[in-house]
Amino acid sequence: MLSFLRIPSGPAQRGQSAAVFWIVAVTASGMLLMGWLLPWFVEPTSSGIGFSPQDAVLSAPMGPGAFLLYVLAVTMLLLVLSPLAEIAAGITKRPLPLIADRVRLVVAVVGFVLTLVVWFLIRVLNEEPLFGPIDSHTVTDSAVWLTLYGYAIAALVYGARRWVLARGNVAFGAAAIPFGVLLPFMFHQAPDFLLWAASSLAIYMLLALGLNVVVGFAGLLDLGYAAFFAIGAYACASFASPTHHIHLSLWLLIFIGAGVASVFGAILGAPTLRLRGDYLAIVTLGFGEIIPDLATNNVFGLTGGPNGLSSIDQPRYGPVNFGTNPQWFYWSVLAISVIVVIFLRNIERSRVGRAWVALREDEIAAAATGINTTTTKLLAFAMGASVAGVAGAFYGSLVTIVSPDDFSFAVSVAVISMIVLGGIGNIVGVILGSSVLTLSIFWILPHMNEWSMTVSAPGKPLEFLPGLATVNFTQYTYMVYGIALILMMLFRPGGLLPSRARRVELEAGIESESLAAVQGRA
Repeated sequence: MLSFLRIPSGPAQRGQSAAVFWIVAVTASGMLLMGWLLPWFVEPTSSGIGFSPQDAVLSAPMGPGAFLLYVLAVTMLLLVLSPLAEIAAGITKRPLPLIADRVRLVVAVVGFVLTLVVWFLIRVLNEEPLFGPIDSHTVTDSAVWLTLYGYAIAALVYGARRWVLARGNVAFGAAAIPFGVLLPFMFHQAPDFLLWAASSLAIYMLLALGLNVVVGFAGLLDLGYAAFFAIGAYACASFASPTHHIHLSLWLLIFIGAGVASVFGAILGAPTLRLRGDYLAIVTLGFGEIIPDLATNNVFGLTGGPNGLSSIDQPRYGPVNFGTNPQWFYWSVLAISVIVVIFLRNIERSRVGRAWVALREDEIAAAATGINTTTTKLLAFAMGASVAGVAGAFYGSLVTIVSPDDFSFAVSVAVISMIVLGGIGNIVGVILGSSVLTLSIFWILPHMNEWSMTVSAPGKPLEFLPGLATVNFTQYTYMVYGIALILMMLFRPGGLLPSRARRVELEAGIESESLAAVQGRA
């Protein structure tokens, strides 16, 4: 039952887990740095305007709170610089001693406790005005949560280094799941961020998990995946809007969207059974263009034409109103994503999953061993499409209007980019890739204009670059896609967290060794 706690060995496992160690360590440093530079307490009507710990240190009066803040600064600095120390140790080939991890564990625990103590002194006891005037209307901003979480995962990654290096996927889940669940509480002062989490992060994560079944598990290149996303969304809009005078529950619609999309997935898969590689990609690309075009032309009077379908119902259960706060949509999609991950992991290790792997590696050899390639391909298309249908149903209910423009080829490109960035065939890598790209494309770039205006204003750090405020960063979206993919192919062709099979293929291709040699058994 506790087999996941046992520490395995092997180069492939150690390589992937080492990547997880670095990702978690750098994330901890980033969270601590943001928590140090962002305000801790703000008024409900403010937009992040307030005193940060950095501001408090520069102008702090003498008192117990100020002293604790100085100690907190030391702990933060030690942990923020820890990844650089790891890099230096790797370059010099002199590993850090075991005592270094123990010291960083103690530092992380001390920092976590001190953060709580400083918050209690300032917010509850009003011990001293370290963070500006605080009254009954002042609320705790997200920076405090980021600081606490940064210390917590730093304690995990340095205090349990051996376990993290052995069980990378489990460690990643232990660090990511609490953050995902608590995200609406952490960023309660940023409704735009919650909307991004619900409409982009959660939805695209679900889409990436579904496409990974087709591309990662079965090796079937699908360039029209947005079509199944559209089918699920239009199914939701048709059965939960005044357009057709039908109002079904969202929880029923997600099954309808999954069922309808899986049927269309099988329909797409049927004529492609004899196609491979580029030919398969062209056929799926055509299917991806047909569905939005049919929606634009209001086929059978069901899609509303170019204006789409609007006024889609949103769930409401007593005081819980999905329409007034996107956090309920976010939690719902997150719960569905967890269920999908568990289901896909079991499928991957089942007989069907092994059949997909055989089909991906060599279809002729798979058929020779008795695998029914027809049903195996159809099952992959149908299962991947059903997950997209679920995502589409949630998306339609969240935005309350669906139109053909929402399901262009760019959506398929974005989802494929997430899989390639994270690691084709690796569920954890796909989750990481979708998080990184959605954060970059749908949150950072849209807000870069206002941030650049702030940092380039007179008296700010980049005041010598006044032209920075006039740059329209949103027009460089596809440039970000391109640069990310080019760099990934150059420096890490398997993705951030490549699957074991993909890592072995790359290592075997480079070193021209046998599979047994690559796995360390020769």
